[in-house]
Amino acid sequence: MKQAVPTVQHEGLEVSNEVPDLKLTWERCEGEWSLLATCDPPPNAAGVYVIWEPLMFVRGRRAVCVGQGAIRDRLAHHTGDERISYHGKGSLLVTWAACPADTREGVVRFLAAAYRPCEGQPDPRVEPVSVNLPI
Repeated sequence: MKQAVPTVQHEGLEVSNEVPDLKLTWERCEGEWSLLATCDPPPNAAGVYVIWEPLMFVRGRRAVCVGQGAIRDRLAHHTGDERISYHGKGSLLVTWAACPADTREGVVRFLAAAYRPCEGQPDPRVEPVSVNLPI
């Protein structure tokens, strides 16, 4: 059964409850969710990711950031980024999914519309690619 995507409106982009364009398998390092500080993804993992702080997410369905690229490298960068750690250094959680390179920017735009990240914004000129949401 396909997961519906919730309806959200952010910066003129509507995230509807239609069946997503792309079905992703969201990964974790350990336990239910992976701590950003201790997560060690596979060396060749590449795709899209979402970093969030649990209380901030519960209060307003917001992520700290969403992004794309070589997962291990990007997460290592974010672990040392003060703008990211400001939101909860020891409590930040992360999940990622493999994603075709030619769809990543569109997926990031879609995730940003759904989760309104505090840090970083996707290119508004990129056409969004809807996916099943991880959280």
